Amino acid sequence: METFDCVITGAGIMGAAAACEAAREGARVALMDQTAIPNPRAASVDHSKVFRFAYPDSLYVRLAIDALARWRALEQETGARLLTETGLLMIGQTSSAFEIQSFETLRSLGCEAEMLDGREATRRFPQFNADAFPFAVYDPSGAILQAEQALRALVKLARNRGVTVIENQRAVEIKQRESKRVLIVSDGGKKLKCKRAMIASGPWTRKLLPVLDDKLTTTLQEIVYFEPHDSQMNFEPGAFPIFIELTSGFYGFPVHHARAMKIANHHKGPPIDPYSFDEQVSDDFIQRCRAFFSEFIPHLAEATVKETRVCIYNNTRDDDFIIDWHTEIENALIVTGFSGHGFKFATTIGRIGAELLLSGRTEFDIERFSLARFR
Repeated sequence: METFDCVITGAGIMGAAAACEAAREGARVALMDQTAIPNPRAASVDHSKVFRFAYPDSLYVRLAIDALARWRALEQETGARLLTETGLLMIGQTSSAFEIQSFETLRSLGCEAEMLDGREATRRFPQFNADAFPFAVYDPSGAILQAEQALRALVKLARNRGVTVIENQRAVEIKQRESKRVLIVSDGGKKLKCKRAMIASGPWTRKLLPVLDDKLTTTLQEIVYFEPHDSQMNFEPGAFPIFIELTSGFYGFPVHHARAMKIANHHKGPPIDPYSFDEQVSDDFIQRCRAFFSEFIPHLAEATVKETRVCIYNNTRDDDFIIDWHTEIENALIVTGFSGHGFKFATTIGRIGAELLLSGRTEFDIERFSLARFR
């Protein structure tokens, strides 16, 4: 049986970030995942994720500001380019919307943001149809996070800092041992003992911890990469922003992977079992993407499908995260439920997780993320 200061189950973006931070402080850390890393089915793995400050809630804006500084530091330390600045355009439909509240929150915290009417937005970004929306909010912090590249950079950094990385071992049991230590057992029979454990297994967390079964829902989200072929319109970063249209749920990126741009829908998809689901993107979803383009970005309506992917969302009822200690297993920290919008905060969540693992407390305000809210 191997013994560590900290064992982290789940080598997605949150687990890898926490392992890096704990190892930086000199802790002996094990990072374990059920597959080879990166797990192709994990929510962390795609070509890209959205970075933005734009939230109506000041808690998330402050977390994003902190996370950006940590992403930049990670770029400097690893030499990897992880962020591509694009700006973010939130397409608005109603005056009481998320977009208005986000604008007001950003401005109240001293962050840059612009309120644009539809005509002004399309003068700046002529790819959009000015008749499709009355206003938009522009967040200049918007950027493409190179998702899989970021995960690989963190895992490599973790190894360099002495983290023991254990692949192809799925945690199947976690229990209390003597002296409040935690024992984690894998399906391969590996046993790891530690002072404190962090469970960050994404949508598989509720399988390991049945106490979460009624607090989390796993949904399937579809993603399509389209290649623009209208030479009259520029869809490159700098000329075209990340966009979000919350009424329909669609969001998308400039061209960034294999000469293609990405579109997906943030509205929750059908519930699935994370161990068994169909990874095929439906023709219906592709047609819905084209219908959205026809209304909002007409020059993309006939774009060519280059790649399709699926993503798993691990959702809480309120879309706030779970970062809290297990109520029955002492010294077991639960970090999960990122509800499709957590990746951008990973560097900060990693720091929070490491602080809790090493000292039992954190300088960040995480009361909103407690399990007590579900009682």
